[in-house]
Amino acid sequence: MKKFLILFFSLLWANVSLKAQQDPYFSTYLVNPSIVNSSLSSLYNNNNVVLVYRNQWANYNPTNLSVSSESPSTGILSLNLKNRDKSVSFGMNIITDNLGPKEVFNLSPYLSISKKINNSYFSFGVSPSFKSTTLNFSSLIFVNPSDPFNIERKQTQSKPDLGFGISFYNDKILLSLAAKNLTQPSFDFGINDLQNTENINLSFLGKYLIEIDRDLNVEPYLLFRSDLKSFTFDLSALATYKENMSIGASYRYDEAIVGFLGYHFLKKNKLFVGYSFDYIVHNVKAKAPISHELIVKYDLPTPQLKKPIRTPRFFY
Repeated sequence: MKKFLILFFSLLWANVSLKAQQDPYFSTYLVNPSIVNSSLSSLYNNNNVVLVYRNQWANYNPTNLSVSSESPSTGILSLNLKNRDKSVSFGMNIITDNLGPKEVFNLSPYLSISKKINNSYFSFGVSPSFKSTTLNFSSLIFVNPSDPFNIERKQTQSKPDLGFGISFYNDKILLSLAAKNLTQPSFDFGINDLQNTENINLSFLGKYLIEIDRDLNVEPYLLFRSDLKSFTFDLSALATYKENMSIGASYRYDEAIVGFLGYHFLKKNKLFVGYSFDYIVHNVKAKAPISHELIVKYDLPTPQLKKPIRTPRFFY
């Protein structure tokens, strides 16, 4: 494991030059970690469904399009389920990403298996995916009207893809590695010389639990992502009080500072509602300064085993 981590970070630092990412980004990954790494679905104690909506750079209006465009927005629907002994997790993530002239739909089912070793767990997850990308060429501005890309219509293309992840965790520590876009799907929309390739995306997520007292826990996080050409990372901390209220903050490298607030509702904390607020601190002139993100998670009923039959003499 140590040699693998050294190799992983060597690859990251040897290939970074810019600070950008192709995949959609969520600030509430602390609540829904399976979106980062399918093997992290093993962390969930219960079956659940998660809804996330992100409005990126609110009120941003680009000037390089022939038609008006709203600021980028991304939505996700996650369904996370377990078998009865919780050794197998399965579900799916559905992502819609609206980037103005470009719209992306991503359906990613996943399967994760965990194994207990002493007081810790190893888990492995695999996630095939189906990606559909639509590009509205009519919304782009062309200097030369005879440009071969000026086809003045929408084009849609779909490709399969694959990702996997591994995790090690216990009551105190979490370490995970994931790789996405392993097939590096390329979208050319049937046009020669047009390439839009999804680069392999690597991520590392780690956290550590600090128990302040029996009511208050603090968890520092590190999320590092790279497509071997660019990189970014988040340094985060999440405080949880009485397992009901959560408050957190993050710094995203060369991008933004993030605040997060969440609260559990209903019996057994079945419903969780959270909100994050991103404030851009770098390259402000190229973006609108504020992003909003809302997350809602609801724990689904867990299938019950057959109730035991009790007698005065025996317990089953």
